Amino acid sequence: MTSLNTYPWGADTLAVMRHRALLVAVAVVMSACSATVAHEAEPLPDVASPHSVAPERMLPVRATPEPDDRPRFPGFAETYEGDVALAAMAKGELEVFASRGEREPLLVLPYENMLGSTTVLGVIGAPVDGWAEVRLAMRPNGTTGWIRIDAVDLFVVPGRIVVDLSDRSLVYYQNGSEAFRAQIAIGSDRSPTPTGEFYVTDSVTLTRPGTPWGPHALGLSARSTHITEFNGGDGIIAIHGTSNPASIGHNVSLGCVRLHNDMITRLHALVPMGTPVEIRA
Repeated sequence: MTSLNTYPWGADTLAVMRHRALLVAVAVVMSACSATVAHEAEPLPDVASPHSVAPERMLPVRATPEPDDRPRFPGFAETYEGDVALAAMAKGELEVFASRGEREPLLVLPYENMLGSTTVLGVIGAPVDGWAEVRLAMRPNGTTGWIRIDAVDLFVVPGRIVVDLSDRSLVYYQNGSEAFRAQIAIGSDRSPTPTGEFYVTDSVTLTRPGTPWGPHALGLSARSTHITEFNGGDGIIAIHGTSNPASIGHNVSLGCVRLHNDMITRLHALVPMGTPVEIRA
């Protein structure tokens, strides 16, 4: 696990860039998951929010969780039995610190990320004295930092995803019990799927039928270890559908995790942003 306090960067170097235009950002995330030249040449997908009442208006992605429907910290451990976690949703621009109690932030995250989703972070453990340690969606994989809890809304995530690369499977556990299982396609030997502890940063619905990424995608905090730049952005790893169902069960992607379209549709309906994701070798 890499902490921000190990970085040699200065605050100026770490100043956050504003998110790019929505469709360009979607191309960055999704194109890095395509495994063939034909897929990479596909036109940019249309994106609509799963919560939008009028997706035909092409609103920006608003795939935020609904924390008001979930118990808030403190007391979350008594609310659910089994395997639960906390996530943090930004209230505005979010300062990230190298360690608890620091005065000057090393990083400021925007209120919305590249896809227009409200910034959500995975919380590690329980908050301490008004601070929470969080996982960050940035390089290197495993980077962590600290945030003030008064700058976020904390909400319970009653599930987790486990991706097993050895048997090419994805399992979603909810409240400690297996709720979903699917066979998957994973990264090739030349561009493997990274392993580690991550979380869901985005929940995207693709309105144009027949895209290489299927009808839905879950963006992850994971970054490709081999693709550091694509279409002007980072090599973000996602869990998504596919227009090539024959690829399921094989090592063929550029690092993303593929499911059959009916399976990603089911998983998309179950999994909120902030959900922990473990990718095992």
